[in-house]
Amino acid sequence: MKNINNIILLIPYFGKFPEWYPLFFESLKRNPKLDFVFFTDCETDSFSAPNVYFKKMSFGTYVENAQAIIPSPINIQNAYKICDLRPLFGLIHAKEIENYAYYGWMDIDLLLGDVLSFYTPEILENHTVFSTHTDRISGHFALFANNEENRTKFKKIYHWEKALNNPKFVGIDELGISRAYTDTLFDKIKDKYKIDLKNPISRWFKRKKISKMYMVEQFTTPFLPKPWTDGSLNDDQPSNWIYQDGTIRNDRDDRKFMYLHFMNFKSSKWRHDDIAAPWEEKSQVCYADAEDLSYGIKINKRGIFPNKRK
Repeated sequence: MKNINNIILLIPYFGKFPEWYPLFFESLKRNPKLDFVFFTDCETDSFSAPNVYFKKMSFGTYVENAQAIIPSPINIQNAYKICDLRPLFGLIHAKEIENYAYYGWMDIDLLLGDVLSFYTPEILENHTVFSTHTDRISGHFALFANNEENRTKFKKIYHWEKALNNPKFVGIDELGISRAYTDTLFDKIKDKYKIDLKNPISRWFKRKKISKMYMVEQFTTPFLPKPWTDGSLNDDQPSNWIYQDGTIRNDRDDRKFMYLHFMNFKSSKWRHDDIAAPWEEKSQVCYADAEDLSYGIKINKRGIFPNKRK
């Protein structure tokens, strides 16, 4: 693996790539200043790019390799449970990240826009943790400066050993690691004794704690109970999107987006409005291919389509 960039995204993925994977990989290729490394047993011969690397291995081998490094028993029964290993990626993948200034993780149910137009050199230089949410570190895309504090921050996650030895997904890649970064002594007192000590001093400690964290809502995931840019909630949020040559927009907001996350298009699991995800029962949702990204594709409740027919 030849490093020519400063940022590496680590993506363990096992099983079968989703049907939109040619579009996903093409969106990675269109971010040439980011490197992406996959640990996977999926078929990868159909895609190649100078900034995308594949380390072929089985799910079992990946877990064995992680256990050989992690100083506590882990119980990883399925590929989704690997998400709980993300806070330890700086330890598990020390070799892969050693020549990079920043490392991170991402999901594959998304399309990337121009990431570095949002994470500019100035923003990267002045922060050490990067989230696309304001209230927590985002599970679908997060970056960290490659330093000792970030690589070992998992040790501050409450009962992290227990979480990793639990065969069920716990979600420490979001709430657990977020609290490890942001909790102060006042927060711990509140949790333990149910005493809220919010005051100017506690707020000062909180600001200091998060001063190097760039936690800015990027509005990447529609159909959530969190207000959109216009205050809309759940299914009233934007559902008609356009990707064209590295730029992501929708038909409502007068702005570009860092990426579009398909989570609530494809599954009802994380929706909170009792409305079925529009792609959930469809046998096919993607009707576009990688070449279509040059002149544009449409993403909506019916699926993914080229802007014009060939």
